[in-house]
Amino acid sequence: MNSLDNLQDKLGLELMAELSNHTEAVSLPRLCKRLGVRQSSLLRCIAYLGEQSVGQHQGAGWVKLEQDGERSMLSLTEAGRQVCQEIAAPAEDEAVSTGVRQHQVQRVSFHGQASMTLLDQVAVEVPVALIYNGISHAVMLTTPLDLEDFALGFSLSEAIVDDTSEIYEIECISNPDVPGIEVQMRISAARFATLKERRRSLAGNTGCGLCGKDSLQALPMQLPAIKTALVEQLSSASLYKALQALNARQVINSQTGAVHAAAWVDMQGEILALREDVGRHNALDKLLGALANAKTAPKASDPGFLLMSSRISYELVQKAARANIAILAALSAPTSLAIDLAGQAGICLLGFVREHGFVVYSHPERLQAE
Repeated sequence: MNSLDNLQDKLGLELMAELSNHTEAVSLPRLCKRLGVRQSSLLRCIAYLGEQSVGQHQGAGWVKLEQDGERSMLSLTEAGRQVCQEIAAPAEDEAVSTGVRQHQVQRVSFHGQASMTLLDQVAVEVPVALIYNGISHAVMLTTPLDLEDFALGFSLSEAIVDDTSEIYEIECISNPDVPGIEVQMRISAARFATLKERRRSLAGNTGCGLCGKDSLQALPMQLPAIKTALVEQLSSASLYKALQALNARQVINSQTGAVHAAAWVDMQGEILALREDVGRHNALDKLLGALANAKTAPKASDPGFLLMSSRISYELVQKAARANIAILAALSAPTSLAIDLAGQAGICLLGFVREHGFVVYSHPERLQAE
């Protein structure tokens, strides 16, 4: 395709992409209509992409032109399909930088229509190791974006540090010999000593998850009240405005349908910051990290509320409470423990936020009377 001029290059790529979406041959008139070009232009492009020689130039051999009666039918050769996959699939570092990669799938209909092979966009999920002063603390499966925000937010929401000043350095390292990404952090000696003590206290537990007396006693079932001063009341109009804007701000989810979002919204309903991740806890940690970053505006201390696309479990309420967030709204439902903890912490918890309304689970006094 290097011998084509720019217009033909573009047309050639569009033709290859269109043919890659079909398992059967496509008629020439239909392709002209789909691509919006004249038949003469498409035939010239096909000559260079086909299997025949054009003058002294050998065709690329990617497109096959056959006659079916009076109809001219086009399809990709096996070599052409391979080229489409190579063109469409981003390099691994590009997938990491965008959080999205393409994957060949087969779309099947329940209604007897022929299945279709095409390229679909999927969310990237990679293991990320959080390492403090050279010691690995946790490996999380995350979308590989905003990892410095994630490391900072995780450190704060899990009480590994109490303030950003206790984290001296954050560096993301990819090792080609090891799958995943390492986030190396250097924290203060006092906080690292506390972290090592916490790790030692967990070493003897043999239960699964939170099973066992020791684990249950270690689970914080009481949250202190949030420390924010007088909180502005949230209006239904502001919440509805944020809800309407949420989908358009979810870039990765709009392409893949596979990730959660956590958004920080001001009291007028403007989304000021948003982070996405395959994990809802990770999405919130990324947002909290962005809000805590000294280089980033806005701040969680500014009047506003948290809007999430997921259900709400107790961990999300804990993280919100540690960040002194007074209003937490979600598109889905909260769990019973999330409701209990929100009540203790003074958090207004809203669920099932939809076009028609929402449900208030705790502290309705933080909402404006309608």
